[in-house]
Amino acid sequence: MLPINKTISIIERSNILFRNEAFKHMNLRGYQASYLLEITRHPGISQEELTRNMHIDKSNVARGLMHLSELGYIERVQDDQDLRVLRLYPNESGNVLAIEIKRILHKQRDYILQDFSDKELVQFLQYLERLKDRALALAENGAIL
Repeated sequence: MLPINKTISIIERSNILFRNEAFKHMNLRGYQASYLLEITRHPGISQEELTRNMHIDKSNVARGLMHLSELGYIERVQDDQDLRVLRLYPNESGNVLAIEIKRILHKQRDYILQDFSDKELVQFLQYLERLKDRALALAENGAIL
């Protein structure tokens, strides 16, 4: 059995490879699709909030958002109260594309989890949630350093 970090890394890299291929016809990379989904779930989210919610580097998010904007899937609007803040909104094309992205991701999820019983899936997701919480705590405060 592989170490847990290596296993998680393999799962994530495989996930990104799948998404990159699945979204190629949309001219999107895996994370860009995730940004669009988050924006459609939270219209008006700021770029800073998106970065925080997704736990991704600011510069990567900025580049991904620029690409989504250039493709015409989102609009970046300056906040009325704070001109330094950009609010992100999906446009009609972005909303339509998000539906297709969700369809693909649901098929992916169904495929990779097909060998789990309902009980195993619930337990597995609970374990993942605990791992996520511990990993975030470690990243945020360097708990073991």
